[in-house]
Amino acid sequence: MPPLLRLYLAGPEVFWPDAAAQGARLAAICADAGAQGLFPLHEDGVDIRTACIDMIDAADALVANITPFRGVHMDPGTAFEIGYAEARGKPIFLWSADRRPLTERHPPVAEGRDGEGHLVEDWGKPENLMIVPDGRTVWASPEEAVAEAMSVLGFTVKNRELQRRTRRSVVIAVAVSLAAALLAGNLADWLIGW
Repeated sequence: MPPLLRLYLAGPEVFWPDAAAQGARLAAICADAGAQGLFPLHEDGVDIRTACIDMIDAADALVANITPFRGVHMDPGTAFEIGYAEARGKPIFLWSADRRPLTERHPPVAEGRDGEGHLVEDWGKPENLMIVPDGRTVWASPEEAVAEAMSVLGFTVKNRELQRRTRRSVVIAVAVSLAAALLAGNLADWLIGW
């Protein structure tokens, strides 16, 4: 059986009252698509930050829920995980239950600024452009984001299987070569001694 694509599941679900059930639901979505979902729900006493970083490092890609959490913007921990994954060169797939542009969720009151006078980013994106750069889609559901990850990264799984088969073939070829060399040596010794 070929190795599965590993998808780190970032998002605020870890804070929800039913976090374990949410993790199981997201992992099941991954399993249904033929991937392994890595949900960062950790036991007490574990260095959560290090454990999450280790899981991202072990993943092939990151699927992140950027739905607004505790305000207008996404969960800041998820933003960190996206940045870390980006820095590590991991592909990122986003989804949000609220894909409205920031200017609709946080309407400017005057000259593109909010009530405190801060500029409201108006790029037509559901989150800051550092999270949603041009060309990155924000899907409406985790199912869509996982499906896109599988579509884009399916070659990764095939490549792993090819590497596994190649390693096995090389081991077999080396074993056959050694056996042939030993047989040839023994045959030569027998012929010389005859």
